Amino acid sequence: MFLNNGKSIVAISNGDPAGVGPEITLKAHLNEELRAVAAPVVIGSPELYAREIKALDLPLELREIFALKDASGDPGVVEILPFDSLDLSACPRGKVSAEGGRYSGASIARAIELGMKGEAQSVVVSPNNKRAMKDGGHEHTGFEEITRHYTGADRSIQILMGRKYNMARVTNHVPLSRVSELCTRDRVLGQIEVLDESLKMVGIARPRIGVSGLNPHNGERGLIGSEDMNEIEPACEMARERGLDVLGPIPGDTVFVDYGKYGFDIVLSMYHDHGNAAIKLLEFGHLVNFIGGLPIPVFTVSHGTAFDIAGKGIADATNMELSIMAAAKAQRSQGMVA
Repeated sequence: MFLNNGKSIVAISNGDPAGVGPEITLKAHLNEELRAVAAPVVIGSPELYAREIKALDLPLELREIFALKDASGDPGVVEILPFDSLDLSACPRGKVSAEGGRYSGASIARAIELGMKGEAQSVVVSPNNKRAMKDGGHEHTGFEEITRHYTGADRSIQILMGRKYNMARVTNHVPLSRVSELCTRDRVLGQIEVLDESLKMVGIARPRIGVSGLNPHNGERGLIGSEDMNEIEPACEMARERGLDVLGPIPGDTVFVDYGKYGFDIVLSMYHDHGNAAIKLLEFGHLVNFIGGLPIPVFTVSHGTAFDIAGKGIADATNMELSIMAAAKAQRSQGMVA
């Protein structure tokens, strides 16, 4: 989990071999601040990463290891734990392929397995393509779904973390027509609780959570919707009774405006496009995607495989650097969700 030099072992999945995942992972290895706290180990294909180092002309040495405990964390070295075999000819750059999806998905499973065994402090999932993973035989293709599946967690919450603003959601990838029925008292309370527990894993001792409303003006006491009054408000009150620092519901059009005023650590939004529109406007390019509610810390970048620029050497590694830094500093669960 930790090396003798104090660095955290972070297991990084291979990523889709046809996308920018390997490129941004390699570029992140050049970040001196990151290398001071993290010992990143790629769970993947030495042949692929050797090819990318050469193509990008990076001043990095590739070193194969055969157990995470053998990692050194040495600057200038990319340590890789060989995993399975990858047919590079079957996954050309910039193309969706079943082979790329099969390999990248299996690498995620292996990285999480190592984290669950305590051999890695945390896991970073490199960008993958959902279509490729489906074609490659994986039942679970979404980042949150696959991590929950392989950790055995029965609940989770996706958290977008920026430099100043953080955001999570009560509902995720569901039609807008279903959001109202899903914003129940129990669901909102459960998401508040798992959010509180998850933020403690990343060093926020007492998270202050701002909960957004669902309807315009919080429904005007039932005039334009009753969910805020009957479901969200009681959930916030129950959370406060349990000792959590929660304020809400706050109307959705002002909750992010009030972020600094109330000293929030995070906003809990009711649905995808409300929360995502705001956080991406405020923090685009600096977001880390953290899956809370799991027994181990799991992170990923907040962008995809970028097939259109794969192999061109122009991919920005900032999100990957931030993800590895967050993973290195995160703490494992003390009996959260198993």
